[in-house]
Amino acid sequence: MQRIDRAYQLFFQHHNKGVRPPNFRKRIKYKSFTLKQAGYKFLAGNQLRIGKRVFKFWKSREIEGKIKTVTIKRNPLGELFLFVVTDYVDQISAIMTGNSAGFDFGLKVFLSCSDSTNIQSPLYLAQSLKQLRIAGRKHSTKKRGSNGKEKARQNLVRVHEQVVNRRSDWFWKLAHQLTDKFDYLFFETLNLKGMQRLWGRKIGDLALAEFLKILELVAEKKSKIVSYIDRWYPSTKTCFECNFVIDKLGLNERYWICPSCSTKHGRDSNASRVIQKVGASTLGLGDVSRQIGAVAV
Repeated sequence: MQRIDRAYQLFFQHHNKGVRPPNFRKRIKYKSFTLKQAGYKFLAGNQLRIGKRVFKFWKSREIEGKIKTVTIKRNPLGELFLFVVTDYVDQISAIMTGNSAGFDFGLKVFLSCSDSTNIQSPLYLAQSLKQLRIAGRKHSTKKRGSNGKEKARQNLVRVHEQVVNRRSDWFWKLAHQLTDKFDYLFFETLNLKGMQRLWGRKIGDLALAEFLKILELVAEKKSKIVSYIDRWYPSTKTCFECNFVIDKLGLNERYWICPSCSTKHGRDSNASRVIQKVGASTLGLGDVSRQIGAVAV
């Protein structure tokens, strides 16, 4: 009912823009449903009753606090997962270091840090391209509607799922490492749609938006701050030492020399230091010029 109500609200708000009213959608097309305060009951022995049916589940962790919602999700393999949201707040004891750092995303280097650390992306999709091609080829040759076609589809889904899970695991570990090292993390706002048009699959493999979302969640739990500077700020073309801004800098120019102070800059390392400087000044953190120990990834 909540989904229907939301759909009609959007229709009435935007019907003058050509938005059509919601239509019937088959049950099979929904991947999840959420139960709020009624319609379910947890029983002993890891069992959940929904309506008149009882389902047994494997519990990955104990349920703490008052239950707010229960969500059942189905993945492309047909496996069901149970998500329970409670009012319990998990307290994470984090050590405040007082350190700050700026980060610049790149295609060759995933993250260039202002402490001169470079973090390379494992590029899990690129690693699995051969497996994906083989699985996709086998799926395309099977007869539609056959058991072989379904098995081939499930095998293809498993390869994609493995890529997603490995990437997500790396993101969570990296987010914890960075938030353990720094209290303030500064990034440049990204035009992801424009980057996707230019570099396509490479941007999808880097999954920059997913990483930032995970980093923000981890930082919030640890009372750390993730801040962004304007994407139009010329961080790449600004000299960190004297603030001189050069007129042009091509994408293939990895190093440049400041005409004002003659300092040689690496394109990404200079941008990360400028991002840190601008972000820190925005938050009023004062001097950020001191070097901080590298993060080992």
